[in-house]
Amino acid sequence: MIHASPSSPRPLKAIPAGNAKHSTFRHLVMALPVPAFLAAGLAGARAEPVVVEMVRVGNPGNAADTTGYGNVSYEYFIAKHETTIGQYTAFLNAVAAEDLYGLYDPGMRSTASCAGIQRNGEQGAYTYVVIGPGGSTPPGAASGPNRPIALVTWFDAARYANWMANGQPTGTQNRATTEDGAYTLNGATSGPASTRNAINPNTGEAPVYFIPLENEWYKAAFYSPDLQAGAGGYHRYATQSDVFPGNVLGSGANQANYIVAATGFFSVTQSPVFSPSQNYLTDVGAFTSSASHYGTFDQNGNVWEWTDLPGSPVTYRILRGGAWTSFADYLESVYRLGSATGSTSTNAGFRLAAPVVQPPASLVISMVGVGQPGNVPDVTGYGGVAYPFRIAREPVTIGQYCEFLNAVAATDPHQLYNGRMATDLAVAGIARSGSSGNYVYSVIDPAGVTPAGAASGPDRPITYVSWFDAARFANWMSNGQPRGSQSAVTTEDGAYPLKGAVSGIAPVKNANNPNTGLPPSYYIPLENEWYKAAYYSPSLNGGAGGYYLYATQSDVRPVNGIGGGLNQANYLGSNGKYTVTQSTTFSAGQNYLTEVDAFSGSSSYYGTLGQNGNVYHLNDLDGVASSSRGLRGGFWASGDPPLQAPTFANVSTAREANDAGFVLAAPDQTYSMWAESHGLVGSSALGTSDPDGDGFINDLEFAFGTDPKVISAAPVSASSDGSNLVVSCLMRGTGVTYVVQTKEDLASASPWSTASVSVVNGPQSPAPADGYVRRQFSVPLAGRAFYRVQVVVGP
Repeated sequence: MIHASPSSPRPLKAIPAGNAKHSTFRHLVMALPVPAFLAAGLAGARAEPVVVEMVRVGNPGNAADTTGYGNVSYEYFIAKHETTIGQYTAFLNAVAAEDLYGLYDPGMRSTASCAGIQRNGEQGAYTYVVIGPGGSTPPGAASGPNRPIALVTWFDAARYANWMANGQPTGTQNRATTEDGAYTLNGATSGPASTRNAINPNTGEAPVYFIPLENEWYKAAFYSPDLQAGAGGYHRYATQSDVFPGNVLGSGANQANYIVAATGFFSVTQSPVFSPSQNYLTDVGAFTSSASHYGTFDQNGNVWEWTDLPGSPVTYRILRGGAWTSFADYLESVYRLGSATGSTSTNAGFRLAAPVVQPPASLVISMVGVGQPGNVPDVTGYGGVAYPFRIAREPVTIGQYCEFLNAVAATDPHQLYNGRMATDLAVAGIARSGSSGNYVYSVIDPAGVTPAGAASGPDRPITYVSWFDAARFANWMSNGQPRGSQSAVTTEDGAYPLKGAVSGIAPVKNANNPNTGLPPSYYIPLENEWYKAAYYSPSLNGGAGGYYLYATQSDVRPVNGIGGGLNQANYLGSNGKYTVTQSTTFSAGQNYLTEVDAFSGSSSYYGTLGQNGNVYHLNDLDGVASSSRGLRGGFWASGDPPLQAPTFANVSTAREANDAGFVLAAPDQTYSMWAESHGLVGSSALGTSDPDGDGFINDLEFAFGTDPKVISAAPVSASSDGSNLVVSCLMRGTGVTYVVQTKEDLASASPWSTASVSVVNGPQSPAPADGYVRRQFSVPLAGRAFYRVQVVVGP
């Protein structure tokens, strides 16, 4: 009988100056972009849902302007237009039948320069309707609903953002409608502004709408990546111009709704005379050829726009962009104005922004656990590692690196792509098309003869990568595989602080990734880590542990034929033949790489494949900053000695060649990390809990690689080979101790004793889950005995 027994129960450890109302601001703050109206509120009824047309603001990591503003390290969306009267009317009809927090200002009806919304009925039964503009109504200033809303405080804008972030609900002004979401307001209508919530408590996710930060607004208005010969820069005005705009409605370039100082003309009337019965707002987007680089309209003129400040619960917020009352000086990028959060004006409104939701990380690096911490070094002096860790089962592939390039190298300032990835047919590849700013990368199929195990384009290892390329890939993985330009949040920091370097001194690995606050989740292995994963086995020397000469669990030279047999590798065999072609002649038009899992029966003790042959692997030596890094393991055109444990090479950090790629390593996955990755919380995360009710507690599910939330078959299986019972199970390389025990019968009180069996690696196909290796042992069928696998889960 075979069964598994957990250790004794163990709890899971926890892992952490105001302006008066109704005043007209002639010299106000700079404005922000606002959303386009697509549906208006009707009296007594909810209109069709409000749709905000957004534009994407890319080029993350851009430098700030000389003003100090405009740097944004991530992509985001911002409304193409200012929030409109029609959209705000829909909002009022949804939540302001009883207007507890003054979302409606009577001036929205009575102040002709910016009217209009009319409120009807009594408190508790208010309804709201759009009213048309008064006075002269030229084309581009004739619409009632499509002009921007004004007379709103910062808190009004925040409540509108909450309503949008909560899905435009209908009801009273409460936590589910206006008082929480993007901002926790708790009834406040003035005073310190609330800091934006990281998580909307009503949805459990990041807010999907919010008031743009000042830097977000500024970048969308004034930045262009095309300036300074493609290096990027800022315009003076939000109309892609350094010359002050005109103010004539229509399709002319560089126009805005403001007062031209030379004439004093207002834009709508083209007259210098102010009339209290005249509307002065233009329809959003009416200046059709005067967008910013990213496609926003009216970030200069029409109405000033509220912005937000990061982490600043102060009593003011910043308005930017100028308005229909402004002269050109107030439209300029250098001009900003602070205003009390509870103040309103006939020339101040807002627009919304939204996050770019990244697609879920799709690239999976399969890892194996390397346990037995504190093992002694080999006679070479290498291999001793005092801690458990994980290492990739296989080297990084062409397909994986191609995905990386498409995520971060539309522009490639740090030369992550080498043209030889396409032209050196021995190892190609990846092809690049398009021009800088729009590069696209695709996998090239192997050239020449393509036997099984060497026929896949994406599944061969990447080459022509430097240590700095590998470090940027590790940073990208540690940062969650983000998309965007090569910046501190994508490739330039994370596991390693690279700061734009492509050669010279390799920096020391960060103790904590500054983008996550946690230890880097991926990194380039130290030489001792790589060596141990390749050559060490705790089963050697009677269980005392030792080292093989080759990374195929052998002291005998590997065979260089492709296949799933034992002790095989891709290198130049003793007969002088290349593995892929089985020919002694080199051909420039032939691929010589094999797929990373082609030698499935030739793993190291810990389950890694390809640590001998195919490509050398870069390592991080001892982790100290220096201008060189290590190579180990041999490659497709090397002879036998480079595969052996004593052989190593030190190379420049900038070296790129067709013989070398890399693998990644990772910190040990603890039980707590495993529980968190499976969504276990509270009591269900205890090692003694059984969330799926299949009879296997979490400790056993963790030890044997089964899913704690899916009913599992027996984690330990047995089959007969005629004379022996072959027992097989998944085992972790770290975090668990496994002991095979036996006893004569189950009736007596005699203790279980350690069985004298040899535990070896079994077939690894299909590939086990990260951190696990398929292990097996044999016991004779003759005689009667009982066996069990006892596990002890570490803290």
